Amino acid sequence: MKNGRTLSIVMIALVCAAVLAPKIFKSHRTNSQDASRASNGSPATPSQRLVSVGDVHNALLKESNPDRTKTLLADWQTLLRSLPPEAAAKMIRDFLETKKDAPTHLPFALAPGGSLKSAPTLRTFLLDELARVDKRGATAEAKAILTGWSSPEEWALALRNYAQGSTEPAKDAYLTDRMRQLLHYEPWQADPSAGYLESFDVAVYLGGTNFTPALCDLARRKDNQALAHASYLALDRLTLANTTDTLQLLQSQPELLSGREETRANFFARADVGQSAQRQIIESYLLNPKLSGAELQTFAGLFPNANYMVSYNLLTPVNTPDGATLAQRDARALQAVNDWLADERFSRMKPQLEAMRARIESYRK
Repeated sequence: MKNGRTLSIVMIALVCAAVLAPKIFKSHRTNSQDASRASNGSPATPSQRLVSVGDVHNALLKESNPDRTKTLLADWQTLLRSLPPEAAAKMIRDFLETKKDAPTHLPFALAPGGSLKSAPTLRTFLLDELARVDKRGATAEAKAILTGWSSPEEWALALRNYAQGSTEPAKDAYLTDRMRQLLHYEPWQADPSAGYLESFDVAVYLGGTNFTPALCDLARRKDNQALAHASYLALDRLTLANTTDTLQLLQSQPELLSGREETRANFFARADVGQSAQRQIIESYLLNPKLSGAELQTFAGLFPNANYMVSYNLLTPVNTPDGATLAQRDARALQAVNDWLADERFSRMKPQLEAMRARIESYRK
């Protein structure tokens, strides 16, 4: 079935590209797809020279070329994965206990499933490998890391490993407590690294509205665009997962996004007016006399919002609706807009409503 909102993937440069792994902006309104690939022709380092983790550690301390460190780790990873899981886990945990580390000169970058595509340090590389071969051991290491402030990258992996490996009854409560601490830790906020920003996915994993106030506070940080953008992404995904409760909270506490009213419009434009509770929220939102012209204009240009950030995350997948689902949602939105145009209560926003109707109708042709 062809409609005006078929899938496309377009690469975009994020505000926080210097510290946050690149994301993909997914819109359902064009038909193009761009992708790029890079190859690495660096010579391989013979893996047989690197037998123990200590050998890898010493080699990394002497190497500053990221292409060569990438090859070095890949070669040793092959050797490590050839060992029985118990032997590999013991080797990793014994080294982690020494607290030694070495830089790899590589970014903190995620692969599908939340594993690392590249690790910035030897310890982060090992924490990622430990989760593969020994979930119980990785969970124990995670709790040890989360008692202090080692590094945001180690915290990100520790939160992931604990979430994936823990069977404790109070698992979610523990993660919630640790995530609250992380979101309020000012030293890591001041110069947020990729690991710190990627850890916001843990809030999405836990869901609900517990983290909404803290994320709104960070989203208002105009002096820290990377932090604000990562918070916006987390809030957007929380809104998608729990639209009614999130919008009710933002409606009842408008001060949460004071100064970011146009950002708030993005979230309200996520509403599905085919659900009565969400329609009531949107009508109350639009009829609020304090709704500014700029915020209304932003909402009118997006509703119903079908833009998605597609990314590899620590814990959660990104699910996007198919064309048929979007077409049904467009039909419900169009009906609501027509109802509002016929309702005198919405007369002051007639130009915006007419523009919304024209735009939504264009998707259905």
